[in-house]
Amino acid sequence: MLNPNFIIYHDLIGIYALIKTKSKLNDNKFSPIGVVIDETRDMLITEKNDKIKKYIKKDHTFRFKLPNYENDEMYCYVEVSGNKLIGLPVNRLRSLKKKRRLKK
Repeated sequence: MLNPNFIIYHDLIGIYALIKTKSKLNDNKFSPIGVVIDETRDMLITEKNDKIKKYIKKDHTFRFKLPNYENDEMYCYVEVSGNKLIGLPVNRLRSLKKKRRLKK
């Protein structure tokens, strides 16, 4: 189970995502983009209806649909700024380990 507090440190492949462009600040609607099939340092690659699209992380805000691990509800949504997702998942996990070592 994915903990929503640590979603930015997880691999995002296989998670259903919605997107909102940062340049449209007045628009509060998220558009569904499908399931994440690959992740590079600066891009998320998604598939929806057999169409593959690429999205630049720093230009968007993402909302991920996760199975809820606390309640009996089916899903919970986690909203993440694309700037926090920049980098490979392996490197993001390393930064978490460094932060924990520094706190001790």
